[in-house]
Amino acid sequence: MNQGILFNDQIEFDGVSYTLTFNAMVSGMIVPCIITTPINEQSKALAHFAQHQFDYEIQAEQLIEDDAYQPDGSIKLAFL
Repeated sequence: MNQGILFNDQIEFDGVSYTLTFNAMVSGMIVPCIITTPINEQSKALAHFAQHQFDYEIQAEQLIEDDAYQPDGSIKLAFL
């Protein structure tokens, strides 16, 4: 794991857009990591993230290293 990328344990669920968002810190910059999920229930979405958190962090790390940023500075992760 890249020591220059730090992830927080806070995750937010948006029940309108069905997205999970957590943040990475890269060189002092906060990068939102966004997962669009088919899960429409907050408790189930958060449980899913908890179960796959390490895999999502690896995916986010790779996207950050590949400079796969969206125009708004976020990165979009694939649902696992």
